[in-house]
Amino acid sequence: MLGKRNPQEPLFYYFNMANMIPKNHILRLINKYVDFSFIRKKVKHLYSETGRPSIDPEILIRMLLIGYLYDITSERKLCEEVKMHIGYRWFVSLDMNEEIPDHSTFSKNRHGRFKESGVFQEIFDEIVRQCISYSLVSGEHLTTDGSLVKANASMKSMEPVIMEMKPKDYIKKVEQENPVEEPWEPDDDFKRKGEKISNKTHRSKTDPDARLARKGKGGAKLAHGVNYLMDNKHQIIIGVKAERPDRGGETRAAVEMIKQSKWKFKIKPQTLGADKGYATGEFVYHMIKEGITPHVPIMDTRSQNDKGIFPITKFSFDAEHNEFICPQGKRLKYLGIHKKSRQFVWRASIKDCKVCPLKGKCTRDRARSLSHHIYENYLKQARVQTKTPFYRISQRMRKLIEGLFGEAKEYMGLRVAKFRRLWNVEEQFLLTATAQNIKKMVKLLHRGKPRAKKVAQGVVIPSGYTTYWFKMVFRAIKMLFRLNFCHYYYGLV
Repeated sequence: MLGKRNPQEPLFYYFNMANMIPKNHILRLINKYVDFSFIRKKVKHLYSETGRPSIDPEILIRMLLIGYLYDITSERKLCEEVKMHIGYRWFVSLDMNEEIPDHSTFSKNRHGRFKESGVFQEIFDEIVRQCISYSLVSGEHLTTDGSLVKANASMKSMEPVIMEMKPKDYIKKVEQENPVEEPWEPDDDFKRKGEKISNKTHRSKTDPDARLARKGKGGAKLAHGVNYLMDNKHQIIIGVKAERPDRGGETRAAVEMIKQSKWKFKIKPQTLGADKGYATGEFVYHMIKEGITPHVPIMDTRSQNDKGIFPITKFSFDAEHNEFICPQGKRLKYLGIHKKSRQFVWRASIKDCKVCPLKGKCTRDRARSLSHHIYENYLKQARVQTKTPFYRISQRMRKLIEGLFGEAKEYMGLRVAKFRRLWNVEEQFLLTATAQNIKKMVKLLHRGKPRAKKVAQGVVIPSGYTTYWFKMVFRAIKMLFRLNFCHYYYGLV
């Protein structure tokens, strides 16, 4: 007999929300290992002491964390999901009868109370400190890299940059662009086809902080630059920086992240791995001055570009007069520092090179010139490091930070920026990195990785040290036992 169920909704439901969550679920692990009680202390100064009580800020942060963990980019959609999902309600500490905060609450807090207050940076820093307390961060060997995030703006929003000009210059420019002999007015169907645009001439009216950039295959697009600083021990992100993707943006962000991390987390980095985009003299100089060994692929291209002519090693240097002396005894005078290439330049006299019998082997120009980078001594130190096995380890670890960008773009909605303006986009970068650190932390702790033991006096003693010394003592006893056995076996005792 074919049965049929007659659905009838009961008046009351009796169940425990916690029992509905699987034991190994990521939300249950986060609720177990991560302490979110610091949020109220961080934002207390942003709230008034009088008036109607606001929504608990910890609830807002927990809801945002759900959005980044499950790639819910729309805050309206996030509120709907939390309203229907029992696990989400349990994680944000809302029972079945409580109202979910409206989606406009997030926008009001972002553009009002939390705007440029540094709250999301403090939340990210606190999660990193919790990772340090569990001995998941060593702070000795780091890796940095940057990536492009497509801006929330279209190429059609690009408009010319308005430059301040004097009235005379403006009238002259108008007369040149609109001659009286051939007046021209654009039609309604006029399109900007074939017009060349750049960051110097055009800006997006939708997101003025976005810049035209291109990385890899494909054309240029409006984008923002996201930069990570990763600790190599367990791939914990200890630094995040939003930067305009212009020339030198990644190196500036890396230097700033390292300085901030050393001051905030009291770490002492020893090495830093990066790709060839960081192989600049200024960046290497800053790293060595900070006491960090740069592991960047610095290539010596001088021998490749100057084949068939005398290298700089054939010239002797007169330090007293700051001049080079060529193999024929002629002097190359110092000309100064080149502004674009940042190099010291020496050049010989045209008269001397014109009659020189070795000109064909020395130069293909009218006169021989020599250049020396202002940071060449520091580049030599970094070039020596590329021959060491530690450099190869750093370059292998560099692939892991690219995996962090891949995870953020594929599973956390970082492929396209949700917001506009740089300060707003940086919030997305910080919360994405915070979610990645939380996922990594709780998974490592759930697997039983070494973590710190907190003593009553507040001193943190990493349990990894205890394990290390126990292994060393056990190894010494085992070696002593083997030594005594060998002596007994061979009749030495």
